[in-house]
Amino acid sequence: MRLLPCLAGLVLSASAFGTPATDLAASAYARDPSQPVDPAYTAQIAKFTTDPRFNSPLTDYLPASPTVPTPLAVLGHIAGAADWLPYSADVYRYFRALEAASPRVKVFSIGRTEEGREMIAVAVADEALLADLEANDARLAQLADPRTIGMDDAKADALIARTTPVYYLTGSIHSTETGAPTALMELAYRLAVDEAPYIRHIRSHVITLITPIVEVDGRDRMVDLYRWHKAHPGRNYPDLLYWGHYVAHDNNRDAMGMTLALTRHVADTYLGWHAQVLHDLHESVPFLYDNTVGDGPYNAWIDPILTGEWQQLGWDNVQKMTELGMPGVFTHGDFDTWSPGYLMFVAAMHNGISRLYETFGNGGADTQKRILEPAEYARTWYRPNPPLPEVEWSQRDNNNYEQTGVLTALDYFSHNTQAFLKNFYLKARRSIEKPQQAGPVAYVLPADEKRSGTQAQLLRVMERQHVEISRADAAFSVALPADGKDDPPRKRRFPAGSYVIRMDQPYSRIADALLDRQYWSPKDPQQHPYDDTGWSMGDLFDVEVVRVTDPDLLKVPVSRLTQPVEVPAGLAGVDVPAGKLPRIALMHTWLDTQTEGWWRMALDQLGVRYDYISTQDVAHLGDLRARYDVILFAPVGGASLRRIVDGLPMWGDPLPWQTTELTPNLGHIDSTPDIRPGLGEAGLAGLKRFVQEGGLLVTAEDTARFAIDAGLAPGVFVTPTNRLKVVGSVLQARFVDRDSPLAAGYDSDRLAVYSAEGQSFTVSNLLTGSRHLPDAADAERPTGRGGPQDEDVPEGRPFARPPALPDAKPWQALPLNEEQTRNNPWVIPADQRPRVILRFADAKHLLVAGLLDGAGEMAERAAVVDARYGKGHVLLFAGNPIWRGETLGSYPLVLNALTHFDRLDQGH
Repeated sequence: MRLLPCLAGLVLSASAFGTPATDLAASAYARDPSQPVDPAYTAQIAKFTTDPRFNSPLTDYLPASPTVPTPLAVLGHIAGAADWLPYSADVYRYFRALEAASPRVKVFSIGRTEEGREMIAVAVADEALLADLEANDARLAQLADPRTIGMDDAKADALIARTTPVYYLTGSIHSTETGAPTALMELAYRLAVDEAPYIRHIRSHVITLITPIVEVDGRDRMVDLYRWHKAHPGRNYPDLLYWGHYVAHDNNRDAMGMTLALTRHVADTYLGWHAQVLHDLHESVPFLYDNTVGDGPYNAWIDPILTGEWQQLGWDNVQKMTELGMPGVFTHGDFDTWSPGYLMFVAAMHNGISRLYETFGNGGADTQKRILEPAEYARTWYRPNPPLPEVEWSQRDNNNYEQTGVLTALDYFSHNTQAFLKNFYLKARRSIEKPQQAGPVAYVLPADEKRSGTQAQLLRVMERQHVEISRADAAFSVALPADGKDDPPRKRRFPAGSYVIRMDQPYSRIADALLDRQYWSPKDPQQHPYDDTGWSMGDLFDVEVVRVTDPDLLKVPVSRLTQPVEVPAGLAGVDVPAGKLPRIALMHTWLDTQTEGWWRMALDQLGVRYDYISTQDVAHLGDLRARYDVILFAPVGGASLRRIVDGLPMWGDPLPWQTTELTPNLGHIDSTPDIRPGLGEAGLAGLKRFVQEGGLLVTAEDTARFAIDAGLAPGVFVTPTNRLKVVGSVLQARFVDRDSPLAAGYDSDRLAVYSAEGQSFTVSNLLTGSRHLPDAADAERPTGRGGPQDEDVPEGRPFARPPALPDAKPWQALPLNEEQTRNNPWVIPADQRPRVILRFADAKHLLVAGLLDGAGEMAERAAVVDARYGKGHVLLFAGNPIWRGETLGSYPLVLNALTHFDRLDQGH
């Protein structure tokens, strides 16, 4: 009992004489009192920050320099100023002015976008470190590949003691997330100029590398759109329909296929600099979410060391910013880090550390009142200091959070460089030791692969991932697992020249992740996967990839490839039989251009010529059949018949997407004076007439549903489901009709296909469907005698056996008897009935990779249907055959349709 007064005294003493926690935290980031502050710039920071809580001692001032210019001096605005967004040229002009004025900054050109715009990387560090870049990189390269030092830990430790790590920051991959370029401009100035002790420590211990704009094409279009918005106050303005030249938000899902220029340039920069961290800045949620520390499941192929680094960096960030009094900083949200498709995951799969911030952005530089959803400001165990329910939010607030988060992260990293470099080395070493520690030993792609063009495409993906590929000098045999549980292991002989991707290499993890199969349990606690759950590339490319665990493979003599794998040009790149291409149009809506962009990119890469038209064009072009033989209508993204026909609501003023003096970067891919009108009833009628007169309409996912709902696919229906769950998975399909020209070039009866949500089709010989027709599977014995059924007859007459009921497979139309066709206007004529080309496998064999639950609801249902409408055809894909550069095995189905558009009735 006598201890209580003493404890109370201690508490009073701490309260009376102690320093508040916020002040203690701020002291760690105190500025150099002898360095003057830029008063004009600092005053504008305060002006544009809407609440002192939305700033920190790290960013509430700007140090002055007599020689190095600020963003205000070069561009006339501070970073995060209200009502202003800089174009990429402005951002680059500032960084080059910074380089010209400071020996602590160097700018590097890292490549060009699809539209020819430059991408840059900016290195900021002490001038001594920048002068030593080449020697430092040579040391990093040895740590990145421990084979160069004989896997010797002592040599690695000696290198680590003399080496400076690289922390790579990237911004604005998502073009509607506009804050990062200005935040990174100011961050670079601070790192170059500020003499605060913590900044000096960062500058002398870390090389900070910055790509301020990843999606440069989309950035310039977004600035155009924002300028139009500011010139038309009070009016709605269009969504950013085109970000990059091909895809929008999905550009952050390309780190597997490496199809986009921006992905390849960032990956080459990250790996070329042998960086330790890739930290991508995004904007979506209040106020700062470090989403690399997710709920799980974590990707099964990453090194467990990385999961610790995620926690270590993420929680330190949260703690430091919370100590500084900034609300709404959290980690461990609903991101699962399962898919390796995100840009930042280039680091995770190449022995580095992937990081990603989501901060609160307004989609521009307006200062706006923002009202949060209850779930966003709820206090949870991982968000104990949540955001405010209602805020006045500015671009500067967002910049403050972005910079404070990065600076505290860099500070922590700078004090732990030796540990992170050691982990970098250890992860590389463990990747090389993978055959012995975790397996497999290698993946083999046989030299006698019939789909050699597609095989070359897959190998090219591996090369873009910086994976080492070898070829066998002679034929060899290895042991493979038994086919069945009780069968003995089997031997497999591979011919000379077979491609071997050995796992005893530094980047074995990305090869393993892409070539292995994935499994997400339906019972996993994380009920809502963040993205696709399966991506097994050998299956989706329809080429054989053999997973080998036999260690004898490492004794097979191989020669490392020193030149890129040669990919055949044109359609031979995906092994499509030769044929003449017809007149093609690719039709898009003005609702969304995201998913069709993958189709546009694939056609361009294969050299397929086409006209790019919109649904509005179809409404006004008149005789479509006179212009085109085939119209491709790629998925829109959840659009219904009514939305495609009606478009956006027509109230208010027009929403233009055009090239003007105010918007010089809009309207080049396609343009319209008003994005609101849709296909319209006239356009729908024109599309029907196009097919009726012999044209081919190719549809997939929601556009297939559109065609069905519009009456363009008589006898085809979307299969209803109740408990089915598929989330971006790889499913097994089987050919039903090998006589169709659509199946040309396929040798196997099986084909792995991508399915976003498990859509499938049922077919019928009736326009109304077969739901009420009697089927042998549904027939039940009626109530009556318990003995033999032929004894249960009415008295006074012999037993009359009823006709056998039809018994159709799930993918087949139920046959009709004479009674059902008698005087029935709903019967589809025989030459107009749908033709099933592919159907899904049975429930037991349906899942190849990913997540599948309730398989019985889609098992054996139709996956690809050739429907007839008049003289023409409507090709319906239940899934998406052209997706993220990952489904090359399905491309020939679409390309066969093009080259055989006028012969699709063959074999029917």
